[in-house]
Amino acid sequence: MKMIVFALLLAGCASLESPDPASPYYAYPPGWVAQLNHPLTIPPGSATVRLQYGQVVPRNGVQEFDPYCVVELNTVRDTPQTLKPGRFQIWRVTRNVDFYAAEKSPLMKARYVDDDGDVTPLYYKTEFRLRDPAQPNLRGMTCAWNQMVPGNPLLMRHLRLSEIRAALGDWVILIPPKAML
Repeated sequence: MKMIVFALLLAGCASLESPDPASPYYAYPPGWVAQLNHPLTIPPGSATVRLQYGQVVPRNGVQEFDPYCVVELNTVRDTPQTLKPGRFQIWRVTRNVDFYAAEKSPLMKARYVDDDGDVTPLYYKTEFRLRDPAQPNLRGMTCAWNQMVPGNPLLMRHLRLSEIRAALGDWVILIPPKAML
């Protein structure tokens, strides 16, 4: 009986991945490329820059309930760093959910409220690990949004490909494998 329940659980988890790019459960196949169309300047004292609504936005200017992406380098420097336009291999895509209030609720119940009674962030993240031999300082890009929607857990989900593309605008174009064109 335990084996049957376990098999059903595994089957349920496997069915979350989708071959449909419009699905928030899209399984990115190997061969995707990220194309940076404009030089992207990372400010001094930082290793990241944010894109939202197709524009570069300041760190404190992100509207976290809307899709946004963070491009990340490996190194923080005291001077600006510029990522040059080019095509970057996407060598891994992962998804995760950051439960910032999980430690306040040992069973991770629907209680995502901090000590002041405010709802705490719940980020659904899609992480793209990027590689460009000409720019070895490039680490990756994370696209996310805060999906803590009190009272409506059905709205909590990962970003769709179209939502990620809208956040990136023409700064970064995600190009599917040739077999998908």
